[in-house]
Amino acid sequence: MGGYKFTFFRPEDGGKMSKLDRFLVCGKFMDSFPGPFVMVLARELSDHSPIVLKTSGEDFGPRLFRFFNSWISRVGFHEVVVEAWKNFKGHGCADAFLAAKLRFLKKEIKKWRELGFALETKELAECRSKISQLDSVAESRALLPHELGNRSKCLSRIVELERVAATDMKQKAKIKWVVDGDENTSFFHGFVSNQNRRNKIHGLLVNGQWVTNPDTIKNEVFQHFSVKFVEK
Repeated sequence: MGGYKFTFFRPEDGGKMSKLDRFLVCGKFMDSFPGPFVMVLARELSDHSPIVLKTSGEDFGPRLFRFFNSWISRVGFHEVVVEAWKNFKGHGCADAFLAAKLRFLKKEIKKWRELGFALETKELAECRSKISQLDSVAESRALLPHELGNRSKCLSRIVELERVAATDMKQKAKIKWVVDGDENTSFFHGFVSNQNRRNKIHGLLVNGQWVTNPDTIKNEVFQHFSVKFVEK
């Protein structure tokens, strides 16, 4: 909740204050808007402060790079790493050269993964479409042997792609599920959404004022840590 700590204030009761920050939403609201937050406005004449539910926050730039263990077993990953490591050209002292080389490797891995993710998404949609078409045909006649084989291959590929996605979601959730091999993706997706919602910065209290501008917040954080560093 941003803006103010409390939403109700009654001075005649000895400065009684309380916080009312609950919103009633439908079950699919969190799936459609994974990062909502609450903003408390000035109360002015009333003893209650208006509360606004926002579904989109400020953009603080690109997210940090995260490596998933499943990438190691994917086709083409080893070749991308080897080629990036051999083809890098740079200069400077050893530590700066290594840092630049690792940045180059990260960039190449991100490009490889973005392309692979797009292809997997397309393949998953095509497999589901083929299964749907064959199921429609099966309602009017018996499927031929090659049609049954195609359906089985598509089903196996869907299971494989969803298993890998569930593995990545487990790692992203940073928890170990009770049963090994459980692929309850919706559970992990909800857990990750809650983590992102708690960790996301929507604003900062600067000199008594609630600030939401990303550049102002970054400058304030930079100055704060610079002062701490100089003091040490």
